[in-house]
Amino acid sequence: MNMGIPAESKNGKLGLASCVMLLVGAMIGSAIFSLSGLTMYAAGPAAAISWFLAGVVMLMQGLSMAELSSRFPRSGGVYVFPRVAFGGQTGRLLGWMSCWGSIVTNVIAVAFSAIYVGQYLGVSFPWANGLQIPLALLSILLCLGLNAMSINLAGKINSILVLALLGTMLAYVCTAFFGGSYDATQLLPVFLQGNGGPLGFLSAIPVAIIGYSGIVALAFIVSEVRDANRTVPRAMGTAIGIVTVIYLLVILATMGLVTTGYLNDNPGMRFIPIFSACATKLPECHWLQPLVSISAVLALLTTMMVCITVNAHALQAAGDDGIIPAFLARKSRYGTPALASLLFCLVTMLCACFPQFTMQMVNFGALLNTITITITTVAFLKGRKTETSSYKGFHAPGKTVLYYLVLLVLVVCNISGILTGGAKLCLFTFIVMGAGMLLLLKKKKKSISDTMDS
Repeated sequence: MNMGIPAESKNGKLGLASCVMLLVGAMIGSAIFSLSGLTMYAAGPAAAISWFLAGVVMLMQGLSMAELSSRFPRSGGVYVFPRVAFGGQTGRLLGWMSCWGSIVTNVIAVAFSAIYVGQYLGVSFPWANGLQIPLALLSILLCLGLNAMSINLAGKINSILVLALLGTMLAYVCTAFFGGSYDATQLLPVFLQGNGGPLGFLSAIPVAIIGYSGIVALAFIVSEVRDANRTVPRAMGTAIGIVTVIYLLVILATMGLVTTGYLNDNPGMRFIPIFSACATKLPECHWLQPLVSISAVLALLTTMMVCITVNAHALQAAGDDGIIPAFLARKSRYGTPALASLLFCLVTMLCACFPQFTMQMVNFGALLNTITITITTVAFLKGRKTETSSYKGFHAPGKTVLYYLVLLVLVVCNISGILTGGAKLCLFTFIVMGAGMLLLLKKKKKSISDTMDS
């Protein structure tokens, strides 16, 4: 069957090392420096279990996306996969629902990261005090400029930032464990310290999943990857292994310095847990606090760069399919969808002007992210169900039942979050998803729709 999608070229610009660095940068950004504190608050030391389980779930999701990118090797990721797997109006609807949920989730991710660029700089450098919003807007513009470059150059810059980030993270972990203030007894009892009770580690999983959501980044730009059938799955497995180890080390190091009670009594520290550990338990290490702040900014910037890149490509795919104006699908001379990136960043800058709503942003983003993961997993299962003997590409490991189990875990982990979020969260999610569906209803099919279904 001809899907109208070009076969993967051997001349892609990104090799295995660049892909690994891109994914590590996408996953180890705002989550470890900000969202990790929310999971420690909810689950206590059991947050380490939350992050491990989230890593397993997202590895399965990443591998299923790798198989989808092998089946349908065209940039656009979460839009293209359901679109082609189901075909027709059903595929178009599910593709746009998945894409819209991902776009809004990443608007939140970039806005959240930008807000905490100013926050981390402000706690270490007096000149940044009171400049949280201006610094947030400036960081978004910086990442927009970097994304306007060629994918190859942007990939090299990202790799440099990620290597610097990993070095500073290891410096923090070593200092925390061996600096003389670490108290391993604070890790006990493991399951009874969090504000979410004994099952708090389950409610923390959706937030932790956000930290790993960058694992799917390559699926958005698969046409930019050299030998994607081999490179994408290898890069995903390597990257998520590196990131999971870093996450667990940082959480265990931090929980041996600060307690859940401290995070409960100091709400502002929940979003900057690593800095709070340095300030309260390692004050003699004067060099560590500014180092952590700089490391956090590097991590936040890498997350923002990747989110802007993948969402621009998703918008480009939707523009090719006639759902949004076609001019958003146009590429610059560097091969990047510049107008789509600009639109995404303008909306993100607006959101970044309201730092008082960061907690609501996190809850909303976790729910939307789950919707996108669910749709793409269903597309993966559909692709396997209709598999033909002619398919010779990458196969994600494990039986199909394993991926049904992933869906079940997502549902179970989100029930408590939905219930605690209340009717307002569900209503707002319904309104936002409904607004996205109105865009779909107003647009006619373009020629690419016919080629996809042919």
